[in-house]
Amino acid sequence: MNRMKRLFGATLVASLFLAGSAVAQDQALQKLIHGKKFFWEAKFDQALTSLKQVTEIKDAKREYLFEAYLYTGFVLLRQNAPGSEVESVFSQAIRLEPRRKLDEMVIPPDLIEPFYDARNKLVGCLYIVTEPEEVDIIGVKGDSVLFDETTPLQVCDLVDNDYQLLLSEEGYDQQFIPLKLNPGKTDTLHIALDRIYAQGGGKTGLKWALRGGILVAAGAVLYKTVIAGGDDAVEDLPGPPARPDR
Repeated sequence: MNRMKRLFGATLVASLFLAGSAVAQDQALQKLIHGKKFFWEAKFDQALTSLKQVTEIKDAKREYLFEAYLYTGFVLLRQNAPGSEVESVFSQAIRLEPRRKLDEMVIPPDLIEPFYDARNKLVGCLYIVTEPEEVDIIGVKGDSVLFDETTPLQVCDLVDNDYQLLLSEEGYDQQFIPLKLNPGKTDTLHIALDRIYAQGGGKTGLKWALRGGILVAAGAVLYKTVIAGGDDAVEDLPGPPARPDR
């Protein structure tokens, strides 16, 4: 009986949570609709109020937040706000959905152009080539895998520098390096892997590392961190733990 009560309680809590989330999403959508309507009616103060309320709703959908920041930027443009303020708001939208394109049939050019100007300052592409070719490459941001491909590879819609690349090829040392880019440009990154002659390493080691939690602790285990004193002052962090016995 107690077990049934606990199960019922857990189910009730989960149901209430889902119901609360659905209500929050509906509120965010309604506020967004009102904010956009006020904008097109040139009721800019009311638009700002509604759009700000969208951004304050916890766990609102990314698409709602994107449009809330986007239209906030449009309002600021119509109010002749400083360019830096407009760009800051657009940047928040771009970071949420860096691949998002605007509908040029709906939005006038004088609003689209400042948005894309902000996007070009923030978003970059990187063309990655390796020696040897056809190396397995995984792009990581935080604890998320962004892509799992082979080289050569072009990666676009990158909005900051806190990405890492994990490269692996049979017979070569694995490499784990920061992903560098220049926003608004397509740059080329050339990576040469070192051949290994001892037994081990290669793709088998990569798979073990991923199973061992590299995506959670990679930043603390596998690459060098710049510390106080400039780019020349680096400190080697501890190496990965020993592999489990087979």
